[in-house]
Amino acid sequence: MNNKLKTKDFILIALLTAVYMIIYMVSMLVITPLGALGHSVSPGICAIFSGTVIYFMAKKLGKMWQYTIMTVLVMACFTLMGGGYIPWYITSIGMAIIADFIASRKGKEVSPHRVAIASGVLHVGQAWGAIIPASFFVSRYKSYWMQKGQTEAEMNNYIKYTAGTWGVISTAIVFVMAVIGAYLGYLILRKHFKEA
Repeated sequence: MNNKLKTKDFILIALLTAVYMIIYMVSMLVITPLGALGHSVSPGICAIFSGTVIYFMAKKLGKMWQYTIMTVLVMACFTLMGGGYIPWYITSIGMAIIADFIASRKGKEVSPHRVAIASGVLHVGQAWGAIIPASFFVSRYKSYWMQKGQTEAEMNNYIKYTAGTWGVISTAIVFVMAVIGAYLGYLILRKHFKEA
């Protein structure tokens, strides 16, 4: 198996990332009524709807660094929209690298179980971009987002659901949702890949 990325692979990753970003934006609309709690688990909600993208990438591409490249592109999009934040880059890209080691080294023969765990890790990385700063760098985290237009009341509410015990609960919720999303992707696409 050739695990080196080619130009066509980068194009496929870019296209799947675009689909993923559309799903993420729709997910943001879904979480709006849930307020700060919805915001804290938004990567998990996105993961439920984007599990098909994650599973498709594993089975169609199946090459090392696929999830890392996708995450870098996602973070670039968020940065262009004014949402870039260094701890979020670190946790998202760091966990994407781990997700690649879990599910991308096996190529297209990767099991649905490995893809599900990788999806969980990948999306927890996105959630930790708020959970870790809210737990360990509260004042810096709060002031950064208040400078970007958030009110103190909004930040206090966000911090409530991303720090301490709620941070652990939010992490678990995101992980479980991401695993469910990947298995949904498997159920939707398994016939397609068996017939291919």
